[in-house]
Amino acid sequence: MFTDLNQQSTNLAKADKVTWLADQIFKSFPGDVTGLIFYALDCGCIYYQRKFRDGHVDPNFGIHRDAKNGPCGKCMVMDETWKDRVITETTVYNSKFQVG
Repeated sequence: MFTDLNQQSTNLAKADKVTWLADQIFKSFPGDVTGLIFYALDCGCIYYQRKFRDGHVDPNFGIHRDAKNGPCGKCMVMDETWKDRVITETTVYNSKFQVG
């Protein structure tokens, strides 16, 4: 079985970007946002939804794209076609444990 090293590095870069973005969002909404759902698209954009402490998932989506890549012609229209271009979906939770 052969593995595409370019695909592996692309997936790793997306995972790192999701981790970084989750950290930024959790810091911006301490105590309010307990989870995030990320959708990585084939164009390089990342759509995300916030999940709140009461279990409510925000019906609105945020969009992240690296500034160095410039605006995305596909995502700027903000229509429903982005769902067809999702490569990976990742959920990240902000959990805290107290021992003692």
